[in-house]
Amino acid sequence: MNNRFVFFLILKDWIKRRIFRQSTSIRGTWETTPGGFENMVEFLNWFDTTSSVEDTIAAAQRDWHYRFASHVHFEKVAKKRSLEIGFGGGRLVAQAAKSFDEAVGVDIHQAFDNTKCFLALQNCENYRLVHRNDIESLKDGSVDFVYSFIVFQHFDSVEEVDFYLSQIERLLSDEGISHIYYGKSKDTDIQVTDDKNFVLRDCSLFVAPEAMKDLVGKRFEVLEYQDNLPKNPETRLGESGQARIVFRKKY
Repeated sequence: MNNRFVFFLILKDWIKRRIFRQSTSIRGTWETTPGGFENMVEFLNWFDTTSSVEDTIAAAQRDWHYRFASHVHFEKVAKKRSLEIGFGGGRLVAQAAKSFDEAVGVDIHQAFDNTKCFLALQNCENYRLVHRNDIESLKDGSVDFVYSFIVFQHFDSVEEVDFYLSQIERLLSDEGISHIYYGKSKDTDIQVTDDKNFVLRDCSLFVAPEAMKDLVGKRFEVLEYQDNLPKNPETRLGESGQARIVFRKKY
């Protein structure tokens, strides 16, 4: 049912683009679409394919462990405050809240109440949701761990990457760590899909690993990076379209 509903949205977008020659705003899609879903599973499925709340929670537990918590740098960070860039439905905020005194999430969508309902289902209370436009409300040096998974690949410009890197630089504590996953370009540079060619829900920003290391290296000390990742981190099977980079403030 849920995948059929998303298919309907994608088909509607295709007709809009192909028949009526209208473009779809990448940013507008992620801002407004989440608020249009009538039930929790449809809402969660928009961000991460799922068939139930239980499946979402199980996938979040796997992703949090294998993508973040099991890495050596995670063990070393203080556990006062985390920040997720692009929290979506809130599945990883709920996991971070188990390790940190406060789990903060930032996003551009307009359905924060739906995310709050999902977090309430897990009795998660030590969190805070912040709109992208209000990120300046977070104090300098107040975050120990900044992370993001399957989000940077949906940005509509490299300027948005720069915006978040500048915020990470401002927000990270002296011993803080950032761990970012991003869409990998097979080219040698950065590829951005424009609104005219954007297909609903698809990735829109692809960064070559060397280009990402250059972007990050201008502001931070790169601790670790991995260009080739398994699609399934538990079984180590398949090839992911993402790469990852871990970094901290320069001293």
